[in-house]
Amino acid sequence: MKPAGIYILEVIVCSGLLLAFYQFLLARKVPYRACRRYLLVSALLSVVIPALRLPILPAQTVYLQIPVAGAAGAAGAETAGAGPAAIAPAADSAAATAFPWQGVLLALYACIVLLLLSVLIRNLLRISNLRKASRLTPQPEFTLAEHPRVVSPFSFWRTIFLRQEEEPDGKQRAMIVAHEAAHIRHRHSRDKVTLGVLKALFWFNPFFWMMERMLSEVQEYEADDDVLRAGYNIDSYRLAIFKQLFGYYPDLTSGLSHSLTKKRFTMMNQAPRGFLSWLRLGAALPLFAGLLVAFGATARPSTPDMQGSDQVQQKKEDPKTISVVVNAYAPGMVLVDGTTVEVENLATYLNGLNTETSLVTVSLQADPDTKMEVVDKVKEQLRKALTLRLSYKLPGAEEGVRRSMPPMAGTQLPGGQKVMTSEEALKTVQRENIYVIRVNSREKIYAGSEKFDNANDFIPTLKDFLREHGGKAVISYQADLGSSYACYLSVQKAIKQAYDEVRDEMARSRYGKPLAELDAEAYQAILQDLPLNVSEALRAGKK
Repeated sequence: MKPAGIYILEVIVCSGLLLAFYQFLLARKVPYRACRRYLLVSALLSVVIPALRLPILPAQTVYLQIPVAGAAGAAGAETAGAGPAAIAPAADSAAATAFPWQGVLLALYACIVLLLLSVLIRNLLRISNLRKASRLTPQPEFTLAEHPRVVSPFSFWRTIFLRQEEEPDGKQRAMIVAHEAAHIRHRHSRDKVTLGVLKALFWFNPFFWMMERMLSEVQEYEADDDVLRAGYNIDSYRLAIFKQLFGYYPDLTSGLSHSLTKKRFTMMNQAPRGFLSWLRLGAALPLFAGLLVAFGATARPSTPDMQGSDQVQQKKEDPKTISVVVNAYAPGMVLVDGTTVEVENLATYLNGLNTETSLVTVSLQADPDTKMEVVDKVKEQLRKALTLRLSYKLPGAEEGVRRSMPPMAGTQLPGGQKVMTSEEALKTVQRENIYVIRVNSREKIYAGSEKFDNANDFIPTLKDFLREHGGKAVISYQADLGSSYACYLSVQKAIKQAYDEVRDEMARSRYGKPLAELDAEAYQAILQDLPLNVSEALRAGKK
């Protein structure tokens, strides 16, 4: 889901471009019905297109440049003067004293929407009350409502409102009724109510207000054209309009308004016709398609290479899995699918396999007591081989925790960018969005500003953090190289559990069902709105 500010900006840009196209190529140049429909469709598409998430763009590999695991990265993360552990308390204090601008703006928006909708509803009630008090004369296509309070004729839905007169001018009255009947026949009231509601909901968009004015003009042109095509004399019809110049009728109605008189008289003599009109309309199709691609299209789902991201957990099997087993009692050796390989030669061995290493998932298994210093050396070799998908497991476990590592710092990325070092990456993350988890060599866990003996104990505080910061949240996981693989894995599982539970809450709130029951598109939408971003920094020295 897009941020509200981006969505609002895209709605304004879409409506502005569509209105500019109408003004320069369509206004007074194509049939009135086509103009009217274009304005209404443009307003609706301006709201709908930015809200779409169509996966039609080519998939790309995305790298989240946050601190990376490894000896070099760990040192940078630990020695940086603005590390996450040092800045988290200050960020919490700043967040607590921050003025709630978002809530104030939301309240202001809601107040204005309610005000505009109340005005619209009031006008509808006034029309309804006037109809109840009028003398009604049913006709085949409409109902004629006559009342002394009606100063200027108007129509709404299937009712024409006229002033009740003892001796009305029959010829003039017939032309006026023909004009208002045209409004009813073309369902102009429906168009006005629709655009009125959109204008109330998107009152901040100036182009919707302009569309409403242009729609009223086109509706009058169309009704005038129907009257003249019915055979009425143009001079007599103009005279009837002059006699109705001074009057009042409620909003949302179609009536004889003196504000449009000059434009209407001009358009009576130059109604747009011809094949060229339809060519102009056809030119709008590329514009619609361009806006759809620019604002409503997203990249097709792909496997992002980001540290800590679990978006690789697709509902299908990976193309290939390689088992890498680390033995705590033989730290210099690993078993790769049963073959003994020296750790320092692991990258060379993997690159020599007849497979695409970037598509391989490594099932990394280690004894519970294995020190993270040993595991870190294995992970460094995997990154050198660009084997970035991992599934952390304990020996004999059926399921693991999936993660995806970034390439080595300095690696050239598609588009000319390079993977940043930990120090560089930390500067790109706002302090208040970082949740720090530290594990020392004695396997004491510090999460946020609290100390925990068990990894599962910090899950509630992490969930609160995720609810508050959403997709901006970054988990800075700093584990001591002297801590065990079992402790490391327990923290990873706790992080995953916290994310899964918050995502499940989002799925139930947004779609009315748990995350596991969502279709592929909705499932990916939740993962994109709350990506699991974990920055690992393995370090040594502190007890």
